[in-house]
Amino acid sequence: MKENVREYVEERLQGGVDISKSVELLRRYAYIEQSCVRALAGWFLKIPDWEMKIELGYHLYAHAERLNELGTRLEELRGGRHRDANIEPALARVGEELIQAPDERSFLSGLAWMLRNLADVYREHAEAGDSSANALEIRILYRLLSDVERELESVKKLLLLQSSPSEEENRWTTYLQELLQEAGCIGGLGTRIGRKALRPEKALFEWPAHMIFDDRIQHDDLGSYESKLSLPLRERSIGEFQVYFNEFYAAALLATIIFDSWKLDAPRQYFMDIAHHFWDEVRHAQFGAIRLRELGVEPSKVNMVLFEQSQGMPLLHRLCYLTLGLEVYFMPRKSVRVRYYEQQGDPRSQLFADVDWSDESNHVRYGKHWVDYLLKDDARSIEDVQEEITKYMETYANNLPDGQKVPW
Repeated sequence: MKENVREYVEERLQGGVDISKSVELLRRYAYIEQSCVRALAGWFLKIPDWEMKIELGYHLYAHAERLNELGTRLEELRGGRHRDANIEPALARVGEELIQAPDERSFLSGLAWMLRNLADVYREHAEAGDSSANALEIRILYRLLSDVERELESVKKLLLLQSSPSEEENRWTTYLQELLQEAGCIGGLGTRIGRKALRPEKALFEWPAHMIFDDRIQHDDLGSYESKLSLPLRERSIGEFQVYFNEFYAAALLATIIFDSWKLDAPRQYFMDIAHHFWDEVRHAQFGAIRLRELGVEPSKVNMVLFEQSQGMPLLHRLCYLTLGLEVYFMPRKSVRVRYYEQQGDPRSQLFADVDWSDESNHVRYGKHWVDYLLKDDARSIEDVQEEITKYMETYANNLPDGQKVPW
């Protein structure tokens, strides 16, 4: 679809994009990038292939980075704040509908289609800008364009692993195209259609009650931390990197926070930090998969109870539970693990354990900062919220099947 940023510039005879239009365009780009973050958070839980979950986790963070860079520039431009108050309803509908794909192939196909449109508008805007007046936007847009093109190639490869294209997929991408035409394309300068797009009958995202995995992954007990300490190096490494693979539970918890933060009134840095935390946990799960395969073991089990027991909590409590509860509780194990692998002459395992330790320290810092922020003008303290979490956990424990226990 044609964006017509170039035509806008030519008609005004200014040779570049004025501030008012620059702000409008960047707001719209940022909204679409954030819509992709939300959609990827939902489908991260729903797509069963764990390798694809990791790939989508990387893409979610890429969208968050681009959103952050656009937001940074908007804050520097006159009139660039208050994005959501300036998004027209037609574009808002595009963002809200992006997640509603009827199946995973349709979702990936719709994501690829949206990435192509983002690439087109970023390229056209950069080329239409004045090399001096619009120099900052041009530098940003070319960086974003390169990143979007890399993501598009990745998603196209994921589509090749899927089943053959279906009528459902075709109806879904046609629907997205009609939605975007209603909005005049991403930039709002394209030709608009007069009719209202109708969502395909089977297109409705349903939030899964549990994180979904394919039949290669079983839900099982991973054993206690203490039970691994006396094992020989290889067996202990396998046990500990199975726990790393299980960091999918933390990524899943953060995906729900990202999803529920969609319309949260928070500073730009909040969204960046939560996405960064999510991506770190995705990478930690990947650490587990990489090292297990290097040790000749295929990832085969997870225990999602830490994720599942959090799902009845408000967003604030989930964030506090993970960052100022679980992360703090597990922190003393991190340095022990790094030193153990160093003493045992296992530099490969030491590398992953060392990076994990550093990342988790950041997560506690994120949690303290943002829980404090969310409690601003609230009568409660962090300790009050933690007490509320404890009471919730007692209720959860009372409802567990016989023989199971809350591991925190």
